[in-house]
Amino acid sequence: MLNHLNDNISELKKRIYAYYVYLFSSVIAFIIIAILISKQETNYFDYTILLLLRNSADTSIPLGPPWLLDFFKDVTALGSVVVVVIISVLTSVFLIIKRKYLFLWIYLLTVLGGGLSDLILKEIFARKRPSIVPHLVDAENFSFPSGHAAMSVVIYISLAFILIYSQINVKLKLYIISIACFLALLVGFSRIYLGVHYPTDVLAGWSLGIFWVSLGWLLIQTYEKERLKSTKDE
Repeated sequence: MLNHLNDNISELKKRIYAYYVYLFSSVIAFIIIAILISKQETNYFDYTILLLLRNSADTSIPLGPPWLLDFFKDVTALGSVVVVVIISVLTSVFLIIKRKYLFLWIYLLTVLGGGLSDLILKEIFARKRPSIVPHLVDAENFSFPSGHAAMSVVIYISLAFILIYSQINVKLKLYIISIACFLALLVGFSRIYLGVHYPTDVLAGWSLGIFWVSLGWLLIQTYEKERLKSTKDE
């Protein structure tokens, strides 16, 4: 029993260390992107990517077959406020039914923290939406960072972590987390493809999302470690 507890505590320490790495890496990445944007040193990169995704003769026409535009319009909705709220409510109810109240509060912290920080940062940086290409969907407020990119990371990766937390099957864990990452990447790319965000907006959004997910799961792993240490001491 004691050896099992020691192994669990050791595993939690490794996870905590990993989340610290994710946390600080996301902060550093965001700061670097923000500094480069403030100095307008990302313009060439941003403009080049946006133009590469459009017809060179008519920038109102995106690359690819007509159905691809409809595809990305549908995909981008996966990071919309409506979808985020629906998934957040359904996930919260699931956690209440499972009586995972710690997970519930941490989940709400990450969702609300991600959403509020995105709104605040948008007002601070006040970066205008791309004007080099026409927007293919409606987009309001400022551009940096991308809220769709940030919240897709928060919502889908947090949900994936909740689903795999008690799973033993490693392949199933990898499958679930891979789907979550794929959806987050797809939503972020859709914002660039549709011309409503610069690539650096999306990169910053992903960094912001990773920060909140890492913070939430760092708190959960730390709590679990302290709980197991208390059990061991008893």
